[in-house]
Amino acid sequence: MPIPSAVWNTIESDMRAVTVLTQSGCDTHALALVFSSIDKMAWLTSVNIDHTRSDFIRWIDDYLLPAGSISLDAIDLYAARCGFLHTGSSESKLFRDGKAKQIFYSVGPRRPLGEILTEVHAKLPKLGLTPDDVVIVQCIELLEQWVAALERFTDAIKADASLEAHTKKRGELQLAVFSVA
Repeated sequence: MPIPSAVWNTIESDMRAVTVLTQSGCDTHALALVFSSIDKMAWLTSVNIDHTRSDFIRWIDDYLLPAGSISLDAIDLYAARCGFLHTGSSESKLFRDGKAKQIFYSVGPRRPLGEILTEVHAKLPKLGLTPDDVVIVQCIELLEQWVAALERFTDAIKADASLEAHTKKRGELQLAVFSVA
């Protein structure tokens, strides 16, 4: 089964934009777009027109976490999404309520994790945090996992007629942009 064109256009546009942003050194904007993209993909699969935290978490569990080596919990990513998109910070209500960790992002080229941990852990006391409060994520790894998750998602659409039909119907409701000749 083919991937519905509206769905593919969204995925392709998000991937192209994230590439441009990261190549331009706009890492935080690229992360915001990754979280927005995951939200859109979760909505495409949701049975509810107003998708929820559960839909986001389910998409993360089904497609993103199996795609790579970053050891995160889906709730940590949802909390990160909330903090990042709503306030531009790594803190969220879920963190304040003790239900999730904060995610600290390392941008730029891949580096040894020990090196990053040493830098971050030295800053935590000033922030009133402990190493148990945070998860360190290298942006490059998260971006790679996101791309792999999109591949898993498109493979799932190709393999499942009901998912293909559902995402096609939803994809047609997404924002349509037309070029004027």
